[in-house]
Amino acid sequence: MTLEEIVATGEAALKIADALTSTSLRILQLVSQKRLDVSTIARKLDLSEAYMSEQVRMLEEAKLIKVSYERGKRGIRKLCELAVSRIIIVIKPV
Repeated sequence: MTLEEIVATGEAALKIADALTSTSLRILQLVSQKRLDVSTIARKLDLSEAYMSEQVRMLEEAKLIKVSYERGKRGIRKLCELAVSRIIIVIKPV
């Protein structure tokens, strides 16, 4: 799968900037290696699943990750994978 590059200006740039925190960057680094479910990401970062779900939602809305659903041992697992290889935020369009 080829990852896309996002070039964002205006409102799209603000949405991406809002989604990027130290935690979300760590999530992006983890899912750049392989698809992971929210529980695994939370465990690896030593954070709650509720907080991780919120972070994943923001990253998904900003189109930085893709999510899919799969059957797990106890219900449905939300799997996350990286959607972009590079983000360019344009402050002043030419």
